[in-house]
Amino acid sequence: MVKWWTEQTKEPPATFSGFRNHFYNAWKNAWSNYNSQHAQTSSLAAYNILKLSKKQPIEELKYSFAIISPRIVKIEDEKLVFSTKQPKKAHIQLLPKNQTQKTLLEQTQNKHWQINQILLTPNWCTIPLTRYLNLTQEKEDTLIQKLTK
Repeated sequence: MVKWWTEQTKEPPATFSGFRNHFYNAWKNAWSNYNSQHAQTSSLAAYNILKLSKKQPIEELKYSFAIISPRIVKIEDEKLVFSTKQPKKAHIQLLPKNQTQKTLLEQTQNKHWQINQILLTPNWCTIPLTRYLNLTQEKEDTLIQKLTK
């Protein structure tokens, strides 16, 4: 999908919103069964690639990554589950390297943390997590205690 965006223009775009909005209707026709969040994340990646192409030819840039919107992903049983083409879902097994990562995955599955935009490559995955904590409440403090043991 990122490659589709980069093939729409040969000139690096001036602004991200102008780039995305100019080709969005064509994207909807080409990728009709996909969620609009895929348009947002793939066009952002393409925009950045096109900006980098000022320094390096596009043919030499790699597309071996994905940016996944937090609106279309969740964690279940140590797997990333996200919608692809409606009504299908992709499942990617996560392999936590330590107990802290395992605990964070469990807490995220139980809705204690919110997932932010995920960066996925063939070899690794970055999953930023956020949560507003009220440390004066005992329940919130136990989440932190579990991680710092």
